[in-house]
Amino acid sequence: MGKIVIPGRPPSDGEWQALTLRHAAPVLYAVRTTGIYCRDGCPARTPNRKNVSLFDTRASAEAAGFRACKRCWTV
Repeated sequence: MGKIVIPGRPPSDGEWQALTLRHAAPVLYAVRTTGIYCRDGCPARTPNRKNVSLFDTRASAEAAGFRACKRCWTV
């Protein structure tokens, strides 16, 4: 049996605006094209919105197959 994938949800307009302005948000965002999840305020380049999924916890992002960003999770 394969790995169970828990999909994230797409960002709402307000969440997307907070993400692009690097404001504090209570969710993590993951980028499908890179396989990485970040927390709010990450200095990495802003991803394409269609590739972003939101998760409430690190565990849920990792269960969906994403790994932590080395830029924003090592500080």
